[in-house]
Amino acid sequence: QHPKFKIHLDPLKISQSNRNNNTTMPSIIKWSHTYGHDPIRYPIKAVYYTLSHPALWRVVGRVACMGCTLAFAILAILLSVALKPQAELIHPETPWWAWLIAVLLVLFESAICTGLLLIVTQSKAQTKLFVETMRMEGQWKEGEMKAQSTMKDLNMIKKAFFVRMLTFPLQIIPVVGGAVYSAINATFTGWDYMDRYFDAIQLPSRLQRVEVFGADKSDCSALLHRSTYDADNEYARFGFMVGFLESIPIVGFVLFPLTNAVAAALFACDIEKAGGLACLKDSGEGSSAKSDAKSGGKSSAKS
Repeated sequence: QHPKFKIHLDPLKISQSNRNNNTTMPSIIKWSHTYGHDPIRYPIKAVYYTLSHPALWRVVGRVACMGCTLAFAILAILLSVALKPQAELIHPETPWWAWLIAVLLVLFESAICTGLLLIVTQSKAQTKLFVETMRMEGQWKEGEMKAQSTMKDLNMIKKAFFVRMLTFPLQIIPVVGGAVYSAINATFTGWDYMDRYFDAIQLPSRLQRVEVFGADKSDCSALLHRSTYDADNEYARFGFMVGFLESIPIVGFVLFPLTNAVAAALFACDIEKAGGLACLKDSGEGSSAKSDAKSGGKSSAKS
């Protein structure tokens, strides 16, 4: 072979070159994870976990039955009262596509109404499921951990609230719309669900941002930063599946918010088994990080 056409690839040198250039190749399939398991699996695992533990599915069943009954009642009322007027408003001659859009709008409206009416009951059930799951796994530390208050959870100004409101109508589009909405809001959705754990261990807001974003960034800064949407972000992976399941019509906003609280607890249990949060073990934070977590527990993480 002529020397100019001779190719020799040294994997060690290629790997070293990539590290020197600080380049990464993000992938949906991630082989190593900070806390041992892929966070995208927790929302699915939580469904089976809930069904296999009577103490959990009784809570889920009670709230879900009430929610489904309420959802179908609201849906029936809106279909009988609001469907035709909305179809006529879209197009006076009401072609088939006007009826289709009207049906999607009614589903969207029923989801909002049901969610608002169930918000307090659902929040209390989520906290109960989260704590009970951690107890079952032997990771809830009585005296050291504290359950999140309902008032804290009902804080309507969630992470990246305005982005969520702007992108929420995407969920009108079945499947694809829910997937796009979930991808855009994935990291913040994951943070919101894991906020119960952060509050339980009294983790200050600054360290929460370091844990979720890898640095102490504001919400606005994080929204515009590419790493927030990186497929390698543990909280983005968790938040995407959580958001996608909740985008499913009817059962999504009635059933999955409850099982997703169990999913957050399973994620938190693996964090505890791994020795705690990475932000607390980071050598750059030093021993002051742990003291901050204990002394700054009353600081609010939600903005």
